[in-house]
Amino acid sequence: MSDSIFSIAVSGLNNAVARIANAATNIVNASSTGQLPNNSGGTYTGFQPQDVISTSTALNGVTSTLQPRNPAYVTVSDPTSPDANAQGLVGAPNVDLNSELIASKEAQVSYGANAKVIKITEEMQQSLLDAIS
Repeated sequence: MSDSIFSIAVSGLNNAVARIANAATNIVNASSTGQLPNNSGGTYTGFQPQDVISTSTALNGVTSTLQPRNPAYVTVSDPTSPDANAQGLVGAPNVDLNSELIASKEAQVSYGANAKVIKITEEMQQSLLDAIS
């Protein structure tokens, strides 16, 4: 029983780390720009923000996967950018700094809670061993 509790808590720790790392990557690249797709095709050339998808598993806690954010960019005016089109528009990553900061705070709290579960589980095991001996 305690092994499953431990593995679930560790999966929660790993998920929190993935969420914090992803939020940090999105925040760092939020002010970058790229070329917009043109009428004849082409693709957005800037940073592709991602979201962490957390999936609960039956016995093993949670798994984390990265998924590209859709839409990847928003159109902004920056006529001084080398990536600007004829209208002075560029693509900027679809990153909302407030949402990313909230996501990283949620992940921080989740990390602390899972670490506490591990600590309490170890204390309970030690108490049981002390009572048996």
